[in-house]
Amino acid sequence: MDQIDLVKSTFEARTGQKAHSVHQYENVMNNRVYRVETDSRPYIFKIYSSRDWPEDGKTLFVSKKLSEHSIPHANILVFDREDRRFPGGYLIEECLPGTTADRLTLSANEMVALFQKLAALVSRIHRIKLTNYGYTGDGKAAGWETFSEYMADSLDDHASPLLRLIDANELEAVRQEIHQRLKVCDGFPSVLCHGDLSTKNILVDSDQITLIDWDDVQSLCWMADISRLTVWMRMQYGEDAAMTYRKGFLDSYEAEYGMDVFYETENLLHVWHGLGFLGFFIGKGIGKGKPEYEAVKAVLQSSFAKCGMEMPQCL
Repeated sequence: MDQIDLVKSTFEARTGQKAHSVHQYENVMNNRVYRVETDSRPYIFKIYSSRDWPEDGKTLFVSKKLSEHSIPHANILVFDREDRRFPGGYLIEECLPGTTADRLTLSANEMVALFQKLAALVSRIHRIKLTNYGYTGDGKAAGWETFSEYMADSLDDHASPLLRLIDANELEAVRQEIHQRLKVCDGFPSVLCHGDLSTKNILVDSDQITLIDWDDVQSLCWMADISRLTVWMRMQYGEDAAMTYRKGFLDSYEAEYGMDVFYETENLLHVWHGLGFLGFFIGKGIGKGKPEYEAVKAVLQSSFAKCGMEMPQCL
């Protein structure tokens, strides 16, 4: 049985609905995602590539928390990691109407308006308080009671592929600097952070937007989520346009606490995210000289400089 037939037969068996067609989405990283058409509505069938990600219990936990806070999201029908035909597990959920923002042609003013709407939505999401810091599982992150400790310790895994290029002592020096400087955030609570704020995860339907793909959710200080968005803006749009979109977002974001601290630590968090992006590319075989790598490297160099830190030369 080929993959399309397997998706079709599994969907019909689990939902009791007839699947008229199954179409695989292209250019989806990490997992395989399919759109299933039925008489009533379309659905998403996602096949996970890893047994450990997203963590067991997280997807259903996040859906429950979003429902409790009346935040629009796709309803989940099935999350299964017991079927041996899908070693990493699979998910069946509603396919919401609309088009992801990365597929739309928007003017600069329309982009600003989009990020203003995103800010209003994310402000609500960041009011969902969680416990501890890190990956959430079924609701309680394990192992870290402070934001600075989690961010420092997770850098070891986050950027570990960089050890192919730099000495472990250099990465350790950066890790220690991040740990010390982020202690200023340790008095802030952990909240629900989407983890991958970007236009590919913003679904636009008329004047409404919805965030999709909650697989990267973590329990963190809100600054980690927003800094990931603003460093992504720099890599995606260049410094000038990024500053315009960043301002549109931040002017509309309603922080409950710590806005001054965010401005103080934003570039440091860009270093953390940038090292992770470089590590991801190296892990995928995208190294020096490739456009993606060089774009991230340029932003990372700028972020190191703004922090008054030395970037390892071999990167």
